[in-house]
Amino acid sequence: MIKGIGTDIVEIARIDHKLVDRILSVPEIEKYSNFKSESRKSEFLAGRFAVKEAIYKALGHLDFSLSMTDLIILNDQYGCPYLLCDKLKNERIKISISHERLFAIAFCVIENDDL
Repeated sequence: MIKGIGTDIVEIARIDHKLVDRILSVPEIEKYSNFKSESRKSEFLAGRFAVKEAIYKALGHLDFSLSMTDLIILNDQYGCPYLLCDKLKNERIKISISHERLFAIAFCVIENDDL
């Protein structure tokens, strides 16, 4: 059963790189720092911001005091994003991130076992 859904879209050019420490977790900052091009850094930051906003929207009324840095978005061996977060370890959360030249978009679904 779906417990919550969320989506967010970000105009990549509007993302402020001064906010990296407020948006990204430590593992995400390491990945961000390894990108050579500024455009790839912008895409990455916008995508991570969008997916974290989508997660907040999917959580809806649930009362978790989560900062963006609590939400660690990594990629599996195939490049698919997934969430690590101790405060949400009992939730089944699926995420997707995509970006194109001007925009980054993300989607989140939270499921539970109740039917």
